[in-house]
Amino acid sequence: MTAAAAGPAGTVRIRRAGVDDVPRLARVLVDAFVDTPDARWLIRDRARRRDVYQRLSPGLLAQAMTAGTVHTTVDLAGAALWLPYPVAHSTTDRQAARLRRLTGRHADRFLQLAGLLHTHAPRQPHTYLAYLAVAPHRQRVGIGSALLHHRLRVCDIARLPSYLVATSPAARDLYLRHGYRPTTRHPLALPDSGPPLWPMWRQPQPLSPPTDTETTPR
Repeated sequence: MTAAAAGPAGTVRIRRAGVDDVPRLARVLVDAFVDTPDARWLIRDRARRRDVYQRLSPGLLAQAMTAGTVHTTVDLAGAALWLPYPVAHSTTDRQAARLRRLTGRHADRFLQLAGLLHTHAPRQPHTYLAYLAVAPHRQRVGIGSALLHHRLRVCDIARLPSYLVATSPAARDLYLRHGYRPTTRHPLALPDSGPPLWPMWRQPQPLSPPTDTETTPR
């Protein structure tokens, strides 16, 4: 089932993603994240970084589809990967071994990042936004906001908090506009002059009635 949300580009049609969508959405994740500050910290060489992200992204989508929820637009221009607590913040030995296999000599940095996020993750029930990706040529027209609004309305109905970690000032500002607030006085610091990270928490908001261009999401 699809739902509609209004954005600057007009109505954005949103639906739940399925396994047939993984190849295209994996490309969206790679294109959206390959040049983010944390990605550049994880792997300095861009060609190598893209290669590793291409191998990681299908598994990230598969995990989110199995353990949580992935929403996309009808044209597959973006994806939001949501995981439930506590699955979102646990890493099994099998997952760690797979991460090492896929990232090779860069594994230590990936595990450093995972460890930092685990240390600061909240210990109360919530839904976790693991990734919000929009194809670069479709960014800044409201797709990310529509994907957020789609799921956050469900959280508000269920009175369920939401958590995420912003990896850039622009992402942080987007999430601030959607009701998220930093959980630490200062950003988290990655070692070796790594970029700042902003853990953010959103309390359920009072419900507003749907507009003419919006249906209750599922």
